[in-house]
Amino acid sequence: MGLTTMNKQRPILLTGKVGTGKSQKAKTFVNDPIIFYANSIDYDTGSIPIDRGIIIEDVHYKPEKEAILTILRNYRGQVVLTSINEKSVPKEIKTMCQVKRAGSKNHLREKIETLAPRSEEPFSYERDTYSLVMDFLKTKDRDLVCELMLFNKPSDTQVLTWLSENMHPNRLVFIDGVVRRRWTQRYFYEMLSYAHMGNMVGRIQMPKRGTYSKVPSLSRRLGVRNPKLLSQLFQDDNFRSWSKTKLNNAECRLLKLGEKKRRKKTDPIKVQQKSLEEFI
Repeated sequence: MGLTTMNKQRPILLTGKVGTGKSQKAKTFVNDPIIFYANSIDYDTGSIPIDRGIIIEDVHYKPEKEAILTILRNYRGQVVLTSINEKSVPKEIKTMCQVKRAGSKNHLREKIETLAPRSEEPFSYERDTYSLVMDFLKTKDRDLVCELMLFNKPSDTQVLTWLSENMHPNRLVFIDGVVRRRWTQRYFYEMLSYAHMGNMVGRIQMPKRGTYSKVPSLSRRLGVRNPKLLSQLFQDDNFRSWSKTKLNNAECRLLKLGEKKRRKKTDPIKVQQKSLEEFI
């Protein structure tokens, strides 16, 4: 262990939405801290006393990663970082920190309502999966949907699973089979955002959880990554017929394709054997 890491306190990463009091809570871990912003770091920390501590705000926004890592490795006092979410923090920084939640209570909103009771709640780009899918299917402003996708960066498998329950598979097949994980993540979200008109009416169908099934492996064998798309793809007669050529009867029954055509049994050819005398 080097001298720079002896008696070193582990950095703390505080995450929470805007207004949840991250900055105030960060100050409870340090005394009279030096405060930096992640996109503008002065990492010459040799002159900062250990007992004061350092707070680095907004690590989710264009952080100077190398400068922050230098502080985390070399400064022996307490370092506290803040971010609106955990996934936007670079992995190298996050693995060095102890992650804590700031809480869900919006203190900023309470202050605004006290000063201006008729004020409207400011627009937030943060979405959970359900809200993101809801906006995707029912928002006609596709530029906004694209911004929401790029900001939240949902799991590609998860978002496609949700969407496959609520839109025609033809709009997802190319994105799922060609774009996903072969092109850039940004291009995937952009292509996906404009694959729908945002004119859905009615309730959103939620994906169902099931027990282990062979369907996902059979789906991959047929070149379809998302098994949820199979039932709708099988409505195409050509795809249905081609799939039967790749599967056995048990697999066809499992996918509800019906029995494969069996070859007609023909009567065996009988060869009448003759003795040598009869042959001569």
